[in-house]
Amino acid sequence: MVPASTTAIAATAPPPSMSALTTPGLMQCLASFQDGLYEDLLPAHADWKRELDSASGKHVSFAQLLLTSLADTRYVLHAAIARADVAVMARLLRCRPHLLTSDAMDCAASFGHLDLVRYFHNGAHPCTARAMDLAATHGHAHVVEFLHRHRREGCTERAMQGAAEAGHLSIVQFLHAHRHESTTNRAMDYAARNGHFDVVRFLHFHRAEGCSSIAMDFAASHGHLEIVQFLHSYRTEGCSTYAMDGAARNGHIRVVRFLHEHRTEGCSKKALLHAIQHHQLEMVAILRSYHHQYNLFHSSSSMLARAKQQLFRRRTPTRPHRYFLHGR
Repeated sequence: MVPASTTAIAATAPPPSMSALTTPGLMQCLASFQDGLYEDLLPAHADWKRELDSASGKHVSFAQLLLTSLADTRYVLHAAIARADVAVMARLLRCRPHLLTSDAMDCAASFGHLDLVRYFHNGAHPCTARAMDLAATHGHAHVVEFLHRHRREGCTERAMQGAAEAGHLSIVQFLHAHRHESTTNRAMDYAARNGHFDVVRFLHFHRAEGCSSIAMDFAASHGHLEIVQFLHSYRTEGCSTYAMDGAARNGHIRVVRFLHEHRTEGCSKKALLHAIQHHQLEMVAILRSYHHQYNLFHSSSSMLARAKQQLFRRRTPTRPHRYFLHGR
């Protein structure tokens, strides 16, 4: 006779067929065909959901992640790529391989993660010309060189333009030496705006795109006197009244003085009014020479009253006092 305890155990034990179905290897195989997530990926998705729910009115970085919006289903994958979190990225792609697009390698290149770029390349995954454009713009020379040597997508004019704007001279030089894509005059324009004199010089002496009058306008407005002097001496595009207007508005008196002494574009009345309102008397003295017809001392604006009074005192010579002693 079988003991009662043995009978109870036999009754509660799973049948052999169920034991076979629940073996770890078979369960993992079955789960791989399910449209779900590994348990350890749930916190990352929960973080995404919280950010999505609280994103109203906030600055979000989905554009930097090369996504169409914060609600893009590739958010967790691209966030992992941006952090170079290979573990999360690999686990997620095992669950949802359809999330992998050409934007993934572009994103890795943008953030300078060469190991991930190489990983996608070795896996025969695609990218676009935007990969090298973004790597150049953000100063990732090692990624630019890898893409140049191992990929065929190339780049666009935005690569050199972005590198020049950000002041990455070594990348500008590399692109000039090894790539054949043209750029635009915006490269020198924006290098001048941001004060990258070495880039401005290189583009002038080695490239044919040149610049526009915006280059000196920008450089003057931002106070980059050395670049203004270089453009005046070596380029013919000149500038507009915006150059002196911007320099005056931002208080760059040395730039204003140089433009006054060497250029003929002059300034607008707005520059003069701004200098008056901020009591920049030396600036006012220079800018008034371009607007003789502007009757400064009969302006009805109360905002200018104090400045006009101070300027008048500077312009009016004081008479020497005569002291008479003992009634003489």
